[in-house]
Amino acid sequence: MSLWGDVKRGYALRKLTGMFEGFAEPASPEQYQRNTQAIGHWLDQLHGSSPQQITQALFGQMKGARRRRDARRFQAQTQLLALMVDSNLALDLAAYSACLGAASRRQAGS
Repeated sequence: MSLWGDVKRGYALRKLTGMFEGFAEPASPEQYQRNTQAIGHWLDQLHGSSPQQITQALFGQMKGARRRRDARRFQAQTQLLALMVDSNLALDLAAYSACLGAASRRQAGS
């Protein structure tokens, strides 16, 4: 995918993570409605991205959160990843590792 796709995917994942961070506080019915619409919007922005691309982008953001020792953000990203894996939008660790291994073998064989 293009550089623009990478930027768009990263931004959508950051926005979704921010929403997950806010879920610790109870929401009013109006806020719940707005959150639902916003989640749908940011998930739509991921349309066209493969599960491997989404996983790779989210892992990169998680690495940054860990490096900054931002436990709240890392926890929100972990929850987001779990839900995205359950929805087949992202890969679990085993599948992602297998994809990386296959890519490495292809490069070594070239």
